[in-house]
Amino acid sequence: MSLLGDPMAVVKFKAYTDADAASNEAIAAVAGYHIRIISYTINAANGENSITFQSAAVALSGAMELANNASIHATCDAGLFETSVGVAFNVLQSAAALVAGHFTYVLIPDLTLNETG
Repeated sequence: MSLLGDPMAVVKFKAYTDADAASNEAIAAVAGYHIRIISYTINAANGENSITFQSAAVALSGAMELANNASIHATCDAGLFETSVGVAFNVLQSAAALVAGHFTYVLIPDLTLNETG
């Protein structure tokens, strides 16, 4: 049995680096799919920052405070959170300071596309 019990689930990896105090795209949207985050590591590489993970502009996490050069990490084989269908996974940063890290994720098809009726 593979990750998430889906033999077609392909694990993907994405590096992240941004220094804008804004909602920054970490993983681009894919039409017809949710982006399910399996793990992340994030580092406030150049000053304090507060980050929030987002499905487009909707919060998936609470704001997480990061001290200068502090890192956070989480992992769960079943997934930590996922975006709505067809929207980007974003990282909202409170400060214009470098944040770097990486994400492990899978694309989950929108099962409602197969519903009839």
